[in-house]
This record gives sequence, C-alpha cells and structure tokens, in this order.
Amino acid sequence: MISTLGLYRPRDTPLHRAPAWLKVLLLIITTVVVLVTSDTVTSLGIMCAALLLLASTAPPLRVTMWTLVGTALIGLVSSTLFLWRGDYDRALDVTADLLTIVSLALAITTSTSMAEMLDFVAYAARPIRAVLPPETLGLMFALMLRALPEVARIYMESRQAARARGLDKSIRAVVFPTTTRTVGFALQLGQAIHARGIGEEFDASHEARDARDKKRTKKRTQASTRSRKAQQAPSRGTGPEGSEDIETRSSESTGEAMSTEEAFERLIAPRGKNDK
Repeated sequence: MISTLGLYRPRDTPLHRAPAWLKVLLLIITTVVVLVTSDTVTSLGIMCAALLLLASTAPPLRVTMWTLVGTALIGLVSSTLFLWRGDYDRALDVTADLLTIVSLALAITTSTSMAEMLDFVAYAARPIRAVLPPETLGLMFALMLRALPEVARIYMESRQAARARGLDKSIRAVVFPTTTRTVGFALQLGQAIHARGIGEEFDASHEARDARDKKRTKKRTQASTRSRKAQQAPSRGTGPEGSEDIETRSSESTGEAMSTEEAFERLIAPRGKNDK
C-alpha cells in the first residue's frame, strides 16, 4: 500500500540528474495537458513517453508493475460509463491519462531522493515565510512521510492480532487498537520534537514581534492622547476667548464665580488713573 515511498534508487540517468523543481514542473504541465486534451491519439502518445521515461529510471519491477496494473484497473472502472455508452475512444483516453500521470509520478519518485524533495518543499514555501517558516513546512512534510509507514505497520499488527484471536470479521478489534496506538505514536513524536526544541525559535520570534507591535501601539496611543489634551487646552489672550481666561483668574483670586458678560465688560472698560 505504501511501498512506493521507498522506490528511490540512485542511478546515473538524465532524470536523476535533473533538479527536483524541474521534475515537479514537468509533472504539473503534463497533468494539465492530458486533462485538457481529449484526443485519444495524443493521450496515447504522451502515455508511451511517460512509460519510456519511467523505464529509463530502472524502477523496482514488481512494485512498478503492480502499481501500473492497479492504475489500469481503476481507469477501466472509471470508464465503465463510456464503455456502456459505446464511447470506446473516451474510455481509452481516460485510462491513458491515468497511466500517464501515475507513470510520471513513479518516475519522479524513483529518481528523486527524499532529501531533494524536502529541500524543494522548503524552497517553494519561501513566499509564505511570514506565516510559516520553510523549515517548519519541510519538517511537517517529512513527519507526514514518516507517519504513513508507521500507521500502516500498526494497522497490519492490529489486523494480525485480531486474526490470532479469531476476530477476523470484527471491525472494532482492528480499528480501536490501531487508533489508540496511532495517537500514542503521535504523542511520542510530539514530545521528541519538543524535547529537541524544534519550532521554539519560530515561537520566540513571533513573541518578540508581538511585543514590538504592542510597544509601538502604546506609543501611538500616548502621543494621540497628548495631542488631544493640547487641542482641548484653553487659549489665552484678548477678546471673547480671553474673557474666559479672565473669568478663571478672577474666580480663583476672589473665590466668586464671574459670568462671561461681566468678564467681557471689565475687559473693555476704560482704565482709571490708578491703573495708569
């Protein structure tokens, strides 16, 4: 079921020497072309080219044959509707498209090591480094590939244990132990990652950035408050605005309240000799 994860074989072929990004780009372009093209002859030609490219990488024969046969059966099942309608060209086109995509994917898997693929994933994730560091994404990809065979092994062991107890047809005897052991494996893996401090640098950088943002927001708030208080402060001078100032000083010196009209009359009244 997951044996295709170990298909890589070191060889000296053109596809082995090609960079990982070029192989992935070739797979994407080929997939788009075979899905858009509805010509049976074109689909068969691309399928033959993909099969030749796969053969040039010298993949493991047994696993490759089982994968291609299974893909052909899936293609035939998917084309049942076209066969029932008598559209044999369309049925052949669908099967050829599936074989093309799977053959090219197997060729890339056979000629690309896991280290090169992880480096490519980390490089492709650089545009989103502000959200998720590329190294973290590469680690997640590696953990996913590591967890797949482990979960499969747990499932096979649970199935064999259920068969030994005579519970071949019991779903619970297989599902419950598999689920429990899978969760335990995930917890142990998380504890191992935490013990090695993986990912803490990213958390620390985010905490430092949040602290800087809070400090800047606090400074902007304080500056806005000071500016608002300066705008609300009463102006001093003559005229109606100065009367408010006189009223305030008079009320502070005499302890009695003075209206705005009285303060204005006192301001414009002629001065006496004593004032001179």
